[in-house]
Amino acid sequence: FEKGERLTVKYNIEPSDLTPTIYVGETMNVFELYNFIEREKSRGNSKIDVYLVVLYKRFSNPISAFILTIIAVAVSAMKRRGGMGINLAIGISIAFAFIFFDKIFVNLAEKSSIPPLVAVWLPNVIFGVLAYYLLKNAKR
Repeated sequence: FEKGERLTVKYNIEPSDLTPTIYVGETMNVFELYNFIEREKSRGNSKIDVYLVVLYKRFSNPISAFILTIIAVAVSAMKRRGGMGINLAIGISIAFAFIFFDKIFVNLAEKSSIPPLVAVWLPNVIFGVLAYYLLKNAKR
């Protein structure tokens, strides 16, 4: 290089790439998140499963709410001697079990080899079958 000559280097990064991206997926809408995932895949990001879980949870959470509502209706329809206390305990226990399974499978998807789509939807499938069983056997 001669004296006074400047060297120009171009990097393929944006200012947003320099910020922590731990929770960035939760702040985007679905289209932005999908484009972000595609961009991170092309860059070879190893933590892509975290963003895929966020994307899939956007669609599975409304179904989860519906399934838990069906379970609540079925449990509340059970008639038992001694009042509704046992039904309330059963309902709360099922809700806690759902949350527990949901968190376990999300962590497995983010940190192991379980596909994120399977991990996000498996609790819905399991508790959907339970909801169907409870609804069919609820006293009318």
